[in-house]
Amino acid sequence: MKSLFLTIVGVIFCAMMCKAQVMDNADSVNANTMKVYHAIETGDVSNLDQVIDANIVDHTMQGDVTGLDAVKNMFTQMHDHIDNISMKLIAGAYNGDYHFALSRMTGTTNSEFMGMPANTPIDMTNVDVVRIKDGKAVEHWEYIGPKEAMEMMNMHQEMPMDSTQKQ
Repeated sequence: MKSLFLTIVGVIFCAMMCKAQVMDNADSVNANTMKVYHAIETGDVSNLDQVIDANIVDHTMQGDVTGLDAVKNMFTQMHDHIDNISMKLIAGAYNGDYHFALSRMTGTTNSEFMGMPANTPIDMTNVDVVRIKDGKAVEHWEYIGPKEAMEMMNMHQEMPMDSTQKQ
């Protein structure tokens, strides 16, 4: 009976430690995400090598951006062309090698940028998917709603409703 009790306690302890390790990893990855968001907001990209791999591949709407220096340049461009840029982490999840972050970005373009004229307000919610290896981001994808993307680029037009949909 004593050995059964010790076995159960051991299993529970191991399960708790595994859960704690996963939570520590998730907290660490969320903290790294906040470091990246802070770099975009401030324009200070000098410490991104601590959280982003030198050979990162960022799959953007304009095509792949490869390498840490190119990603730093992209973040600097965002900061320089969007006034009052704000990045807020709404929620994050971590599973295996992947981090999923639901975030909101707001700001206003101060010049033409990515097809948007100056003074275009930006308010978008997106999901970032980041593959992590050895504690650093090695690959990134971003998903935004098509309506939000089109509105940001002043391309939104009311789409006719399908005749089978109720109005």
